[in-house]
Amino acid sequence: MEIWAHRGASAVAPENTMTAFLKAYEMGADALEVDVQRSSDGVLVVIHDDTVTRTTQGRGYVHAASFSWLQTLDAGYKFGNKFRGERIPRLEEVLSFVKSAGMGINIELKASSIPQSGLEQQVVDVIRQYGLTERTVISSFYYDCLRRIKGCDPTVSIALLSSYYSPVSPGYAKQFGADAIHPNRRSVTSALQQDALRLNVKIRPYTVNYGRQIRLFQAWGIDAVITNHPGMAKDALGKEDANEELR
Repeated sequence: MEIWAHRGASAVAPENTMTAFLKAYEMGADALEVDVQRSSDGVLVVIHDDTVTRTTQGRGYVHAASFSWLQTLDAGYKFGNKFRGERIPRLEEVLSFVKSAGMGINIELKASSIPQSGLEQQVVDVIRQYGLTERTVISSFYYDCLRRIKGCDPTVSIALLSSYYSPVSPGYAKQFGADAIHPNRRSVTSALQQDALRLNVKIRPYTVNYGRQIRLFQAWGIDAVITNHPGMAKDALGKEDANEELR
């Protein structure tokens, strides 16, 4: 079973920063999970929220901000003083790192309240530019985005994100043309996994931060877990007793 680092090693470093991605690599993660939006001047940036308020000292919507202004923000100090000076990275910067590190990447497309025409094609183009199509999965809660991704390039792997309250079946994913479901960990059952295996649909739950659950998912044959704790998740896979919450 693979370990995918949720926004990087976000339990020990500021989420969606180059330091978090480097730490995930050092901890042995197989892939990074990152969130991608577009600035007002068309730059693909890696940040989760619609606004910069939670993770930086700034205020305002990402889609309404220029990249040059976004670069003035400190994306690290709220996590801890030793991370002061971390910046919101461009997607290209992250892809360059992923390519050199030999990792995979899961790009979650965030849908803005303002339609961003051409976003999906831009993402597909930059993935091709770095030669990472085969090592990339694009996921989203906004399935129209994923339909447009497939329209841009049918060979790109897509995954349907689903919440605990709105689960998705492997049959629906197969009909949609998705290769995988990324469900909330609480909605994953052995029956779901068996159905997914039958239909050749991969299951990669988020956000799995408990050793016992990681080992259970491994026993069921789950393909990957998306976790804030990639180092401890790797350790949990090698322990007989992983009943403790990963901290």
